[in-house]
Amino acid sequence: MSLAPGREALDVSWDFEWWNTGSFEARGFFSHLQAGWAKAEHRAYVGLLERSGRRVLFDAGYAPRFHDCAAPRLASIYRWATPATIPAGSSVRERLAGRKVDQLLLSHWHADHTGGLLDIPEASVWRPFSSHEAVRQEALSACAPLKGILAGQFPDDLPGRPGASLSARLRDVEAAPPMALPVGRWPFLSVLDGSCRDVFGDGSLATVDLPGHALGHYGALFQTQLAGRPVLDLLCGDAVWDERELTAGWTRGPAALFGFHSLGAAAETTRLLRRLCAAAKACGRERDLYVLPTHCRLAASRFVAAGGRE
Repeated sequence: MSLAPGREALDVSWDFEWWNTGSFEARGFFSHLQAGWAKAEHRAYVGLLERSGRRVLFDAGYAPRFHDCAAPRLASIYRWATPATIPAGSSVRERLAGRKVDQLLLSHWHADHTGGLLDIPEASVWRPFSSHEAVRQEALSACAPLKGILAGQFPDDLPGRPGASLSARLRDVEAAPPMALPVGRWPFLSVLDGSCRDVFGDGSLATVDLPGHALGHYGALFQTQLAGRPVLDLLCGDAVWDERELTAGWTRGPAALFGFHSLGAAAETTRLLRRLCAAAKACGRERDLYVLPTHCRLAASRFVAAGGRE
């Protein structure tokens, strides 16, 4: 599949819903130094995209199995640090209600992004190949929970043991061709030049390299409709945890030391996203771009207030 002659990338709209699969509360300063002592809620959103009979999920969020997987030994430290509340009806399996998923865009393998992985066994799983062997080894390690990994949420063959069922479904984000972004229509996208890949081969969605939080971490960029007008959504995973890192100069607290692959790369990714938001504002297009971090209730509320769906 390829971009049809005369078409440019990101020129079709996906139906999009931003689902909250659960949350945990922690003292604000734990995640952001400016947040103070009061408890802050950190949700775990996943994105459902639908278009022309194709159904795509961005991440798999929390699922009830998280509590069992986070019970034994060192895993209980993860549960203590992020005491998840998972309301009935909020998991991917329950929200899908029997609908099949064609593609799963898995930003990274941390436990609050993989809870529903076992509930979509039919989906092709797009993951960064660079994380493949590292995550497999981490999943086999007794210290995996200290790196944000709960192997009990993975299929029995782990993330891609050769010859097993999950291996046949794995797709390599990093092998997808680069995407030429439509900067004539969306001039602020020039900031992301060289960072985007055309994973589906038809220009309908770009993955965006957002390294630092985890090995190979990435987001998804696509067009949708809000109140009858086209806008761009960037699902940025854990590249930032709160949109105020981009708009108000907030900095991460001690939680940033837990499970991060590279603090230096994460800081550079934050600067990239700040430049993107600033570029949209500079050309008067800030209402045309919604950056949605997985854990940010504030960004989700702003999206819903503009006509988006949860």
